[in-house]
Amino acid sequence: MSMRDEEQIQLLHPEGKQGARILKRRYEAIRKAILDEVEASGEISFLDLTERAPKRLSHFDGKTTWYITAVKLDLEARGELERFERNGRQQIRRT
Repeated sequence: MSMRDEEQIQLLHPEGKQGARILKRRYEAIRKAILDEVEASGEISFLDLTERAPKRLSHFDGKTTWYITAVKLDLEARGELERFERNGRQQIRRT
């Protein structure tokens, strides 16, 4: 099966902007890595998330920071994550 034939998912954006369409397998891998890091920390800064989450991914064929950002925004739009600010830094936690 080619990438063109693989199932894709439409990403949502918390501000209602048009999100990208990405391969569902990539979405699931990034989603799991993000949620695992948030669960392990309770809450985590976005900077720490972009440093730690890629370590949970094996053989990922893409720009991990872009995918982490896009899927994090999708999870916010779906109500799974909440973004807030502390000391001028973006923090993330489960809702």
